[in-house]
Amino acid sequence: MQQILQKPWVREHAKPIVVLLILMFGLIRPFIVDAYRIPSGSMEDTLLIGDRILVCKFIYGVKIPGTDIKVFDLHQPARGDVFVFIPSHDDRHFIKRIVAIEGDTVYTEGKMLYVNGQAVDDSAYTKHLMFNNYRRNFPPFRQPEYIPDDDSYKDYTLTDSQFRRKFPEGKPFVVPKGMVFAMGDNRDLSSDSRFWGPVAVDDIKGQAFMVVFSVDNRPTKLWEVWKMVQNIRFNRIGKLIRSEPDSFKEN
Repeated sequence: MQQILQKPWVREHAKPIVVLLILMFGLIRPFIVDAYRIPSGSMEDTLLIGDRILVCKFIYGVKIPGTDIKVFDLHQPARGDVFVFIPSHDDRHFIKRIVAIEGDTVYTEGKMLYVNGQAVDDSAYTKHLMFNNYRRNFPPFRQPEYIPDDDSYKDYTLTDSQFRRKFPEGKPFVVPKGMVFAMGDNRDLSSDSRFWGPVAVDDIKGQAFMVVFSVDNRPTKLWEVWKMVQNIRFNRIGKLIRSEPDSFKEN
């Protein structure tokens, strides 16, 4: 190795190569693409625990630091997109699907999701547990302590009994400006906007578009490396993560 590094052509090109790598991984990578590992089953079966995914970070635009100006905003957050974000009540990255955008009216009845009064045909990519302990209908939100202190939410911070007395038939939620409503594809095992409210567009980190690696578990001991190799899900490598805009009918 030392002999190779001493060759004239290596010494001549080493500096520009190093500079290029620094630019790629230090400047370009934070704005273009990033990788995330799926830690929970909230997006099953679209995404599985152990999937390593790529996220396009610039597709919704890149905000110029210190300003409200966005550049390269090629695509507005849309119904059906699978996206990564950091919610206002947490400092971790979450991944969910956008089911409603600003101005949309959203509610559920049993297993059925309604957006702007239209049933969403999401059976191809969502799943429900046969038995679960959660009350599926919303609002009110299940964790109202995370709901902003704003007139848009005042009716949804009531207790369950207060809400049922005031709105016996329920009350659809209108997504405020600058927000999207997020839900996991594994509907009965997902902490999402039904719990803690909508997601600010400014908190979105990017759109997920591909599974680049997937393994059932991660080894904790040296002798478990072979077990990890056996558990690689080769059929998921390169799998595209689809948006599902056709599920949402326009009025």
